[in-house]
Amino acid sequence: MAISKPLSNLPKFDWIVFLSYLALVVTGLMMIYTTTYHDYTDVNMWSMSTPFGKQVVWAIVSLGLLFIAYLMDWQLWNTLSLPLYGLGLLSLLLLLFIGTEIKGATSWIIIGPFSIQPSEFAKFTTAIYVSSLLSAIRFNLNDVKTQLFIFGVIFMPSALIILQPDPGSAITFFSLFILLYRRGLPSMYYVIIIALFLTLVVSLVYGYQMGISLIFLTGLLFALDFSKSRVSSTMLFITMVLTTILCYQYELTIYAMALNFAVLVFLLFYFNKKKTYSTKFYFMGMVAVLSLLSFSSSYAFNNILKPHQQDRINVWLQPEKCDPRGSLYNLLQSKLAIGSGGLTGKGYLNGTFTKLNYVPEQTTDFIFSSVGEEQGFIGSAAVVILFLVLILRLIQRGEDSKYLFVKNYAYAIAGFIFLHFFINIGMTMGISPVIGIPLPFISKGGSSLMAFSIMIGVSLKMFRSR
Repeated sequence: MAISKPLSNLPKFDWIVFLSYLALVVTGLMMIYTTTYHDYTDVNMWSMSTPFGKQVVWAIVSLGLLFIAYLMDWQLWNTLSLPLYGLGLLSLLLLLFIGTEIKGATSWIIIGPFSIQPSEFAKFTTAIYVSSLLSAIRFNLNDVKTQLFIFGVIFMPSALIILQPDPGSAITFFSLFILLYRRGLPSMYYVIIIALFLTLVVSLVYGYQMGISLIFLTGLLFALDFSKSRVSSTMLFITMVLTTILCYQYELTIYAMALNFAVLVFLLFYFNKKKTYSTKFYFMGMVAVLSLLSFSSSYAFNNILKPHQQDRINVWLQPEKCDPRGSLYNLLQSKLAIGSGGLTGKGYLNGTFTKLNYVPEQTTDFIFSSVGEEQGFIGSAAVVILFLVLILRLIQRGEDSKYLFVKNYAYAIAGFIFLHFFINIGMTMGISPVIGIPLPFISKGGSSLMAFSIMIGVSLKMFRSR
């Protein structure tokens, strides 16, 4: 007869994850209070008519949802992963017909005095389903069909959210590629993603001429067989660089690109004998795709996008081109607020920029600027450390588990939290584009707080599994 182990041998409740979560929620309540109490001096701040009062209610509800998720059998989430994913997609689809438009996006369902954002809960259901798929015995990420299927699973909710349109929330779903990397997705995809991103940025900042030329020059490094003839290969590469510079100097861009492409093809197919033909054709395909992206992105930016859409990109990549009293105003005020905090900050409730509402969207997108102003570098660093402790602890506990589903889920939610936290804080300092992503647990908003609380509650229960 099997003898069960005593309950004392079960893994203990993870207080590090819970207390990190609780500290971030309390920090959020404090910052929402300080950013709004000046506007409600004649009203009880605990009233439901104030943003702080509503957020307190959401915090209590979220804490309750966390413990409900903690009390449930975690294996139930694995069993119901597909229906939950389908429910998440259905809610996003219904938004297009019954959703309420707020600030240009049909992303909310209004229920009395509250608004619910289904895309926040779709992050949880997608994380559950992807984690379940990757824990299946026969699910092999080295198989192309399997790769396309998992990409489709991630892309579907993103596509529905883009239709709202809410591109910021859609981007966060690609944090699941962190999990895919851990599970063995070929690194080739990440090289492609990085190449696409760099091509896009260079082309938008310097134009497609520079973008395509850099693509060709980088291609030359790949095509040259340095081991066969180092001197001639090096001299040829230097000659091509100088030729490109001279062509640009005399505005002969088209000739530079044609010459580089011809030399690249010649070197790759006639001079380099080491690489297989499939590798060569794959590489030329990459060069063609990147060149097309470079041209199309530059063309679309200059000829298709409206001025206000161009400004949103320029605020990130070329702020010197933006009007400091217009499109650049939010970012400038945010930077000034953070910088004015110095080392220790101005003190709680004493933020000048916060008091006078100089920074728009202080309770949501730019709430970290209030942290920087009132708590200074020390307080800002403390918030960052709390996030890092939470993320690293989730990953550590996931790695410690013998259940693949638990490992996958830990990486999935850690990825969501990391991308949110990185982009949001980056927005307030001009490091990342302003795309309307809230700071988890801290920004005002019930849907985000409830969804992330459920994620934490499920993880706490999983970590207690033996």
